[in-house]
Amino acid sequence: MALHEKTKGAKGIMQQSAIKTEEIANKRVALTPSTWAALSRLKEPGKSLGDTVAALIAEHQLRALERDLDRVDKNAKYVSWEKAKKDLDL
Repeated sequence: MALHEKTKGAKGIMQQSAIKTEEIANKRVALTPSTWAALSRLKEPGKSLGDTVAALIAEHQLRALERDLDRVDKNAKYVSWEKAKKDLDL
C-alpha cells in the first residue's frame, strides 16, 4: 500500500488540528534573514507566515506518521481477527 493511501484521511485531520483560526498569536520567533526568506518563499498568497509554519508542522507530523506506519507494516506480525479473539478469550 502506498504511503499516501495509508494517510489519505490523516493529512486533512492533521492540517485542521495544526491550523486553528480562533487561536491568537502571542509568541515571537527570531529568524535569520535566510530562514525568513525561505519561509517567505514557501508562503502562499493570502496566507500568513503563521499559517505557513502551521502547514509545515502538519506536513512534518504526516511524514512522521508515514514513517511509523511503514515501520509497523514492515516489522509487525499479523494474526487474523478470529485468532486474536480466541487468544484473548473474547
